[in-house]
Amino acid sequence: MSETNELGRGGRLRGAAAGELVAAAFAAESAHGPRLARGLSLADLAHAVALVEGGDLAGDDAGTLLRGLLELHAIPGEEFPWDPALGDAFNAREAELERRVGRSAAGWLSAGRPRREAFRVGVRLTARWGVLDLHDALADQVSALTRHARATRAALATDYTYLQPAQPTTIGHLLLAYAYPALRDAARARVSHAALGQSVAGAGGSAGSRWSLDRGRLAELLGCDGLIEHAKDAAWQVDVYVELLSTLAIAATHQSQLAQDFEIYASQEFGLLELADAHSRASALMPQKKNPYALVAIRTQAGQAAGDVTGALVALHTGSARTDHFHLLNGTIPRALDEAVSIARLTASVLDGIELRAARFEQIARDSFVTAADVADVIALSGALDYRSAHKVVGRAVRDLVETDDPPSALTPARLSAAAEAALGEPVTIDDAALAAALDPAACAAARKQAGSSSMAAMAAMLDELDASLAEHARWSAAARERRGAAEAALLFRARALAGH
Repeated sequence: MSETNELGRGGRLRGAAAGELVAAAFAAESAHGPRLARGLSLADLAHAVALVEGGDLAGDDAGTLLRGLLELHAIPGEEFPWDPALGDAFNAREAELERRVGRSAAGWLSAGRPRREAFRVGVRLTARWGVLDLHDALADQVSALTRHARATRAALATDYTYLQPAQPTTIGHLLLAYAYPALRDAARARVSHAALGQSVAGAGGSAGSRWSLDRGRLAELLGCDGLIEHAKDAAWQVDVYVELLSTLAIAATHQSQLAQDFEIYASQEFGLLELADAHSRASALMPQKKNPYALVAIRTQAGQAAGDVTGALVALHTGSARTDHFHLLNGTIPRALDEAVSIARLTASVLDGIELRAARFEQIARDSFVTAADVADVIALSGALDYRSAHKVVGRAVRDLVETDDPPSALTPARLSAAAEAALGEPVTIDDAALAAALDPAACAAARKQAGSSSMAAMAAMLDELDASLAEHARWSAAARERRGAAEAALLFRARALAGH
């Protein structure tokens, strides 16, 4: 290609770009091309259609331009000739368009808009598609968790805080603690999807243009739901991307917490669950090992996602209307979404394939002093002591049992009364049957009264609520995909009609 193909050279600029500039900047921008290809193509097609419909472009050049853009649209992004020497992905598209249709028709591509507008539209469309995929992967996580939770809603388990056995619960209740964050992440994805649905097309440089470009029509052609009203704000708005990156980072953090917990639960020492072989990796040295490798990938992406938010915020510490922002975001947003979607799908797959070891969950619950708080509750509810005093007595009783290496079942009314004498200076009386019931972790897990607890009634209500939420999310996703497909089909149909196809 000639040296004049990089935008502005041979006009305002003399000579070719420095090799160092190509290597350090143009190559990075050109590398965004494969991920942005479809969005850039639709941005160009919508712009050309709007020029023709507005009456500013007619005749042979109009049809030729649209036919050329339709040809480019058919080229997969990975196969397009992205040449860093040309500057960026837009320049590469423009050069290939000129090669195919000639300068006269290709020269209309930038009429009424700077090349950054094509990128703004392209990255916005790409992000909107990606966040929809993320939403669906997060919903799949919730679906897998609720399926397991329904099957284990009565299976005894212990909750953990500080990795210590805490209170008796059920396996199903434990699993739903991961489902609700994923559901909130899916809701945040929908908020980003709506924000990204506001069109930035037709803003011109930053104050509009004299060309007859109908911004409402452009929004319709691109399948958008409305406009970013102010032209400069449309051209340079970035907070929507920071919010998106924050959504990715929050979702990644929730998945990382799950992965951290599951790696511990899958260890030989805990033995509470096992990952499917398909999500594991063998050791190259130690043949006995089955490493939960998928969990490593999940945690690693969380670190990258947190770094992406930080990098975006740092890049924004410049004046307004600077290229710094999008030099970073044009590459970060599509890449971060690709990674987020892949990891969210992996997490859903891991959850779908886990083997839960109910017998081991129950063993730990029965061997640990997880009913201690319930014993204190029963004493306090009987009126024998206030709760703080009851807590102190039971804590002393547990200490005595631990020191004699006795199990929770060894706690008797007599030993409890002796602990009260030692802790408070006075005995306490509790009925044998009441103490036995309070020491039964399964009975304790079932006795919870509050919404969201481990009782059967609360579990049934949560599972019903999650089923209803998942059904609504599925309907929303299907409608969003249908609107996207219809808008793209309508744009291509209109472009073909105007091109004379």
